[in-house]
Amino acid sequence: MAYTSPSLEQILTGILRDIQNVQSEADIGTDSDHYVRSAAVAAAIEGLYQKLAWLYRQIFPDTADEAELIHAAAIRGLRRKSAVAASSNVALTGTVGVALLQGELIKHVATGEELVTTESATIDSDGNGSVAVKAQKPGAALNTLSGAVSLVSPPLGMDAAAELIAPLTGGEDQEKPESLLARLLEIIQNPPAGGADYDYRRWAKEVDGITDALVLPRKRGAGTVDVVVTANDGLPSADAISNCLEHIETQCSVIADIWVYAPTIRTVDSTALVELAKDYKLADVQTAAQKAYSGLLGDLKPRQPLKRSQIEAMINNLAGVIDRSVTLPPGNVDAADDANAVGWIRPGSITLGLMS
Repeated sequence: MAYTSPSLEQILTGILRDIQNVQSEADIGTDSDHYVRSAAVAAAIEGLYQKLAWLYRQIFPDTADEAELIHAAAIRGLRRKSAVAASSNVALTGTVGVALLQGELIKHVATGEELVTTESATIDSDGNGSVAVKAQKPGAALNTLSGAVSLVSPPLGMDAAAELIAPLTGGEDQEKPESLLARLLEIIQNPPAGGADYDYRRWAKEVDGITDALVLPRKRGAGTVDVVVTANDGLPSADAISNCLEHIETQCSVIADIWVYAPTIRTVDSTALVELAKDYKLADVQTAAQKAYSGLLGDLKPRQPLKRSQIEAMINNLAGVIDRSVTLPPGNVDAADDANAVGWIRPGSITLGLMS
């Protein structure tokens, strides 16, 4: 039977009872000296019970406070992963041969967010160039940032106006306590074995910018291990993938041909016809459908297929939907057409129409 600590009222009642047991004529009324002193003692005792209960919770990582969880993880050699800056490439224009150095600041025109070059770049014979950049502010908030940028101090002969070649990606927030707890429980439940499948997954998830990993032993034959890594908002950056491979190689005690790479994204759109209950508008149901569709496909892992019946069930569960007919996709969708490729289904858009 679980232990329950007594409440303040129960402690106070016990103290007053003990006083009367020792001195039957003692006044224990609410305005008596005995009551006032007993109430003060009871409050102090209740505080001790609460402190003991708190200490008990800190013993186990799944009930511990954040600071104690970090402490428990550190004892096991796990650190809380830091935030990672989003990155991309910027298209440059200017005079042939003009160089932009590493560490130069670039500002996003619309938001004012600062980017910094992570390498040097030189304008080619066509008057164009490109340079890798990362956000000054780490975190996932700047993922998908795109558009025009401006060089803060362009070298002579290089245009200040520039453009992001692709939206920023790969940014990650500081690891959440729930994620750290999951990794700690994983290492407790699956002790290190020097090269078991779950070791590779754990090693990969220890790297900043890597959220999850799919381990495929012997995919390319005996002695090979493929580690397919993902991030919270999609694919990890090239730096995160490189760091992941380096980290795994330093941890692994067996000889293996290790590849670390991101899966191939497969974006799936959907269309469906619905019959709505009275007083429901298609626009409102469309908004709810897109949110539910993004959640459904967002939960899929690399190599997991999308079942058409999952989309049908999702639409059925939308408020106001009486009937539905999914027209796209026409059937189940594999993660990749090539059996040797590692695909990852990601949500596109879902478009609803009304049944005639």
